[in-house]
Amino acid sequence: MQKENTLTVGQWCGQWFTANRHKWNGNTEGGYRNLIYSHILPSIGSVALSDLTEQTITDFYDTLRSQRLSARSVWCVHLLLRRCMDEAAQDQLIPYNPVRLCQEPNAEEYKTAPLRLGQLHRYLNEAEQLGVLPLIYTGLSSGLRQCELITLSWADFHVRYRYILKGQRLLSLNAKAEHLLKQMPETDSPYVFLNPKTGAPYKLYEFYYLHKKILKQARLPWVAFRDLQCQCMEVGI
Repeated sequence: MQKENTLTVGQWCGQWFTANRHKWNGNTEGGYRNLIYSHILPSIGSVALSDLTEQTITDFYDTLRSQRLSARSVWCVHLLLRRCMDEAAQDQLIPYNPVRLCQEPNAEEYKTAPLRLGQLHRYLNEAEQLGVLPLIYTGLSSGLRQCELITLSWADFHVRYRYILKGQRLLSLNAKAEHLLKQMPETDSPYVFLNPKTGAPYKLYEFYYLHKKILKQARLPWVAFRDLQCQCMEVGI
């Protein structure tokens, strides 16, 4: 259950920095301090933690770029804010980490190459070995946002007609997604995809670590799920 909180983004980032600073060396601590107090707090520090959204964060990145902050610095802000909000989600101060829904800013020297077709198949094969292929394949092939994917209910699906109605968004299913969904065992839960460890829908950070585990066990380089999703939809996998 989510805890009630009245914290702002600035207050939480300050608390997080103070609680974790002993773990970092002097250079890391100084770098994080600069990112938080020079960039995050002046722009979005007054935003209520519970009101932080994907759009707010995307606008924040655009503001940093308009201030001529380097691409690498914007990327570093993103990584730090994502890490900070991961802990807020784990502490149940927010239901999920909205930073993970944002397109990761490009930093030219840190951009990851797209996976080759053979590597995509290795990723899917590993997902199948872990028993999560219906979840992963539906996410990659449908265009669902991660927060939509993990909260899908059977009422959202119209498998016979191959479409998903999520809120105001109408998304199509391909034949393989239809087949995988029809093969799923029935449960008493209204949700489609349940974390086998908890019996409940995945939390956003749990889905992130699942994606990371698949990449690691398939011996693949890091690529964000959202970027992988775009690539899969382009090649029609």
